[in-house]
Amino acid sequence: MGEVHGRAPDSFDFGNSPFEISGVDFGGKRIIQRTSAGTQGIVAAGTRAARLYAASLVTAKATVRALLFGSPDQVCLVAMGENGLKRTDEDELCAIHLRKRLESRPGDPDAVRRLILAGGEVKRFHDPARPYLHPENVDIALDMDRYDFAIRVEFEDGRPVARMQRPAATVGDN
Repeated sequence: MGEVHGRAPDSFDFGNSPFEISGVDFGGKRIIQRTSAGTQGIVAAGTRAARLYAASLVTAKATVRALLFGSPDQVCLVAMGENGLKRTDEDELCAIHLRKRLESRPGDPDAVRRLILAGGEVKRFHDPARPYLHPENVDIALDMDRYDFAIRVEFEDGRPVARMQRPAATVGDN
């Protein structure tokens, strides 16, 4: 599954649309994903990070708990934006939201949603010329803390492998 410039490559079973796969049961299956920004950033990070996570608003709280587990000396947040080349409101605001939560400052999920919706980038999901960008993707992507797991990435045989990681119950919710 994945995308190149927003579209699923010809040989892929699924695009990168959360709406398209919302009814698919991936339990027990291995997925290969390619995206124009996120997976490229993970590959670029390589094995330099002691712990590496793929984060988004839907896993924000769980990702913060996972990051804080073990009291790291340093946390680096990288907002990949559009194709890893252009800043986007969603990725920048996600990084700011994560940083605030990491610093034990209160986040404001409603304000984050409002800013992203007001930013104009979501218009493309209502463009009839882009039927592969479903409007429902916006609602799913902005459903803050929808999932109670972080996505931990580790390199195996030189390839990034992402797995669901439920944060330790003893770590605060921040």
